[in-house]
Amino acid sequence: MDPLTKTYFALVLVFLALFEFITAMYVHGKKAPRPHGPLVMRLHRIGGYVFLAYFVWISWVCVDLMGRLAQVGKPLDVRGFYHGFFAMVLFTILLLKISFARFYRRFVQSIPALGMAVAGGTLVLWGIAGWMFLILLQK
Repeated sequence: MDPLTKTYFALVLVFLALFEFITAMYVHGKKAPRPHGPLVMRLHRIGGYVFLAYFVWISWVCVDLMGRLAQVGKPLDVRGFYHGFFAMVLFTILLLKISFARFYRRFVQSIPALGMAVAGGTLVLWGIAGWMFLILLQK
């Protein structure tokens, strides 16, 4: 996969993050009970696992692309380093959020903050890597 195609595939991750954020805010953003709350939370949970699987897949594509670029003499630059580092941090936060929801129920109060960090971090990550890449292509 070439870098341009990867950039557009990664944009899907941004839309998944926005979907996750909107569904969480629909249910937990107001004190009053929301109609269809359990259904929306089920969609949020399913979307979360889709997000996780897609995140792992796109990360694998990125690591493969970095390896292929290194073979042709293009070393990892600063933007690429921060992109990879930030992706690993987001992945760790996502795994913490899922583990708090599934296994460590004493930390359930941390789940909303972690979810907002993952959603916002995904937007920032794509902005640093994807949007900047598209801007650099225009020059």
